[in-house]
Amino acid sequence: MFRKHIIALLISSALPAVAAATEQPDTLLHAHAADVTITETVAGLRVDARTDSFAVSVTEPYPADAVIKSSQSSMRTLGARLGHSRQVEWELISGGLMFGFTNALGAPRDVDFEMGKSFEISWLNTLSLSCKIKSIRSRVSAGIGITWRNYRTTTGMRLIAGEGSVAGFEPFDGEFTPKYSRLKVFSLSFPILFTHHFHIPGFKGAAIQAGPVLNLNTHSSLQSRWLDADGRKQTQTVNSIGQRRFTVDLYASVALFEGLGLYVRWSPQSVLRNCPALEGFTTLSTGFILGL
Repeated sequence: MFRKHIIALLISSALPAVAAATEQPDTLLHAHAADVTITETVAGLRVDARTDSFAVSVTEPYPADAVIKSSQSSMRTLGARLGHSRQVEWELISGGLMFGFTNALGAPRDVDFEMGKSFEISWLNTLSLSCKIKSIRSRVSAGIGITWRNYRTTTGMRLIAGEGSVAGFEPFDGEFTPKYSRLKVFSLSFPILFTHHFHIPGFKGAAIQAGPVLNLNTHSSLQSRWLDADGRKQTQTVNSIGQRRFTVDLYASVALFEGLGLYVRWSPQSVLRNCPALEGFTTLSTGFILGL
């Protein structure tokens, strides 16, 4: 939408092609709050302009040998327009691929979950409904995503499975060579996000994004791996170990370049239930996000 001036293409249709190439009009058609739609196809470019008092349409055909190039912003891997008006635009969007490191805040020091070896992988906006507010370069979105988190220790401690929960932790048997022990949680996420895009010269795609992420934690598992006394690899896996079913994350991210940003995500609720030895720890994760 152009609020002050309609591009010169609206005028050039009334002038011969040669004159348009050599002469510039002193005054462009001036319209306040005009609604302009530009449509491009392989045949040419069409511009439709409309106000309360007039409407005009101009078509500029492309030559038969013209080469047409197109590109899509990497800020969203999908953008399907549902409807728009002068002020807002409704879309189905997809994006927000995240890879980060997970820190188990408040976990006992002896269990030693290592942030550098504990990962989070998330697709924040697998599919979301977005309302873009054009006047403030912002949008509000709500949708569904997926998150996979693990908490890993490789320093010789072993998580112990109980009856539908994690019973605690202890050192590996002395005759074993420990590899790792880890806790994994898979979640369906429901992000409700506000995104604002900045106009900063030299930083195309600068933006901030923040909001709550509701999580339905549908699956959890515990796995330990070690070498026995004969050097043979041994693995123990236990599912359904008493994760908290519903949690809320506080999420924020910032991007200085189009399509790439940094994020931080904090879940103030404990990860496990019915595990006195571990139930008090919460989650802080941080990393990279592709496509705000």
